[in-house]
Amino acid sequence: MTLLSQINSPEDLLKLNIAQLGELSSEIRDFLIEKVSKSGGHLGPNLGVVELTVALHRVFKSPKDVILFDTGHQSYVHKMLTGRIAGFENLRQRGGIAGYPNRSESEHDVIENSHASTALSWADGIARGFAIKGEQDRTVVAVVGDGALTGGMSWEALNNIAASKDLKLVIVVNDNARSYSPTIGGLAAHLSTLRTTQGYEKFLDWGKGVLEKTPVVGHPIYETLHGMKKGIKDIVAPQGMFEDLGLKYLGPIDGHDIAAL
Repeated sequence: MTLLSQINSPEDLLKLNIAQLGELSSEIRDFLIEKVSKSGGHLGPNLGVVELTVALHRVFKSPKDVILFDTGHQSYVHKMLTGRIAGFENLRQRGGIAGYPNRSESEHDVIENSHASTALSWADGIARGFAIKGEQDRTVVAVVGDGALTGGMSWEALNNIAASKDLKLVIVVNDNARSYSPTIGGLAAHLSTLRTTQGYEKFLDWGKGVLEKTPVVGHPIYETLHGMKKGIKDIVAPQGMFEDLGLKYLGPIDGHDIAAL
C-alpha cells in the first residue's frame, strides 16, 4: 500500500514522519505526471509546490485555517491532500474535478480564482473577517507566485495588509522565477537578491553562537549587534522591500526541503 493511498484528509499527514513525507512527495509527483499527461492541465506549477503544499497542510489545519493559491492552477496537490484523488481520473472533464479551486468540490476550497494577483486581496478580506468575529485561532495562508506578485492588485493588497498589524495572515512567495515566461523587472531583480542571502543568515547564526559562549562581554556585544541587525541586514542582504512595509520576512527557504518548510 502506498502512502498516498492512505491520505484522505490533511489530518492523515500528522501520522507521517519527515522521511515519510518525503516519500509521499515523490508519490504525489509520480501521480501528477501520470494523470496530467493523460488529461492535460498545469503540470509544471504543481510539481513545483509539492513539498510546500504538504508542509502547509501539515502545519495548518484546513479548512479551519484557510489556504489560498495564486494562481489557482497551483492547487492540484492541495486537492489531492483534501480527499479528491479519485477525481483526477477525469481532471478538467465532465464528472471530474476542476483545474482550479472550486467551492462546490470541497470545504477546503474557499475561493475560486483562475486569474493571477487576486489571492492577497482575498486573504486580506478573509483575515479581517476572522478578526472582526474574534476568531483569533484561525489563520489565512496565501501562496503567491513571483509572477502573480508583479500584478498591481497584489501590491494594493500588500499595502492594506501592512496597515493592519493584528491580522493572522501568512504570505508565502513561491519564487520559481517563472510565470508563463521568465519573470522580469524590478521585483524579479529584488527576489533574485533575496535568494543570495542564505550566507548572511548562516554567518549571523555562527556569530551568535561564538559570542554567547564568550564570558562576560559576549552577551552584551551580541545584544548590541542584534540591535544593529536591521541596518546591517539591509546592507549585506537587502530585503527591506517587505519589512519596510511592516511585514515580517523569513527566508529564503528551499521549497523542496520539507523539514525546513
